[in-house]
Formats: sequence, C-alpha cells, structure tokens
Amino acid sequence: MKRLATEFDIGTLALAVSVAWLLFVQLLAVLAWETELLTRQGALLHWLVLGVLPPALALWGMPVPRR
Repeated sequence: MKRLATEFDIGTLALAVSVAWLLFVQLLAVLAWETELLTRQGALLHWLVLGVLPPALALWGMPVPRR
C-alpha cells in the first residue's frame, strides 16, 4: 500500500476521491428521484450542492504543485 501511495501524488488521489464522491452522490440522487423521495429538480439541486460543490471547492483550494 505504501508503494501505491508513492506512485501517485496527492493531487491524483484527491481527484480520484472526488470522482468517486461525485458518482456516489449522483447514484443517491437518482435513487431518491426514482423512489419519489425528491422531485427531479430537487434531486438535481441536492446533487449539485452535495456532490459537485464540496469536491470542486476542495480541489480548487489545493495548492498547485511546483515541479
């Protein structure tokens, strides 16, 4: 596991976690819409606020690596 962490830099890992989070929240929003817990607009709004904004803001706030 340590070797895997050394092969990828922190930016790559952060991007992978962000994409996984986006897909997970998107799946939850679709399930909530399909089970009629949320309307289509409500599911989209929840996905944007809970799924898109946190990873986007976290990646935006990361320092740019100097190579």
